[in-house]
Amino acid sequence: MSRKTTDELLKLIEQEKRLDTFFENNSEEFEDTSLSEELARLLGIYNLTKATVIRSSLLDKTYAYQIFDGRKINPSRSKLLAICLGAGFSLRETQRVLRLGHTEPLHPRNRRDCVIIHSINHHISIWKTNEVLFDMKEDLLE
Repeated sequence: MSRKTTDELLKLIEQEKRLDTFFENNSEEFEDTSLSEELARLLGIYNLTKATVIRSSLLDKTYAYQIFDGRKINPSRSKLLAICLGAGFSLRETQRVLRLGHTEPLHPRNRRDCVIIHSINHHISIWKTNEVLFDMKEDLLE
């Protein structure tokens, strides 16, 4: 069975008078993967260790391990982006990590986000990404 689009779900919510009925009829549409589960899944796909990604991400080791282990609730968008860049995740994977981390997705109409999207798509390091962000007077990934 194929998943409903976001627009389809919005229309169903609008039409349904009872919220419990909406949840009952659409239970398979809800995300049940946690951020830490998704990070573990992606590390497995890329055959990466947490330690390797943390070194590449330039994040504080203790803080980053808390993100990976699910002990850090709602980490900042920049920290999640640093992990994704450090791991070499694709743009699609990065957007999913951001969503599961309850942060805004990358948007191509935002200058800072454009730099990060470019870095993801071209496998540019966090060091180089931060250099470009610094030159553009944008917030660094940290």
